[in-house]
Amino acid sequence: MNMEKVSVLMPCLNEEKGVGICIKKIQEVFKRENIDGEIIVIDNGSTDKTIDIVKSFGVKIIHELQRGYGNAYLTGFKHATGDIIIMGDADNTYNFYDIPRFLYEIKDSDFVIGNRKYLNKNSSPFLHRYIGRPVFSILLRWLFHLNISDSHCGFGAIKKEALDKLKLQSIGMEFASEILIKAQKNHLRIKEIPIIYYDRIGSSKLRTFQDGTRHLYLITKEFLKK
Repeated sequence: MNMEKVSVLMPCLNEEKGVGICIKKIQEVFKRENIDGEIIVIDNGSTDKTIDIVKSFGVKIIHELQRGYGNAYLTGFKHATGDIIIMGDADNTYNFYDIPRFLYEIKDSDFVIGNRKYLNKNSSPFLHRYIGRPVFSILLRWLFHLNISDSHCGFGAIKKEALDKLKLQSIGMEFASEILIKAQKNHLRIKEIPIIYYDRIGSSKLRTFQDGTRHLYLITKEFLKK
């Protein structure tokens, strides 16, 4: 399907229930679509059976012991060899069977991000679904003129050459805001596509108020740099 190499990165912290399902889906997509691809799982200090499960699939696993969503991705980027990087969570909330859609759309874009337009009933807490997600999306549209509806979707694709321009630094969940803001500041061609967001398998790692505060601080800091 795609002649360029694809790297799929998955940050992982105690995801023994979901990571195997995700890896299996990605491997099926690679085989079915004849994709030259690699899977990189970035373990962020798992203490359950996550590492054993990942190793059983024979995919690359990188260890980043300094906790943080951003830390995991920053480490993963250093090891990715693909021309296109797919980012997604290891809890089965995102359907990796959608990878071909992202690869199709990125042909004419630099960064493709999902819009969780279709959410299962229990896939997102009330505060995240009706307050956090809409408020932060409005802030980014207003302050940075980002034409997006879902600012914190964790499923996306970015060209490696575009990623290298961003100089990302965020170590926590605010990484999701930083990558969008810097993509806009660097004039990347950004596209949003609708996806389904499923119920997660396993426990959530989100810390509503702490992570929200970090997002607000990052957004304010980047706005003042304008």
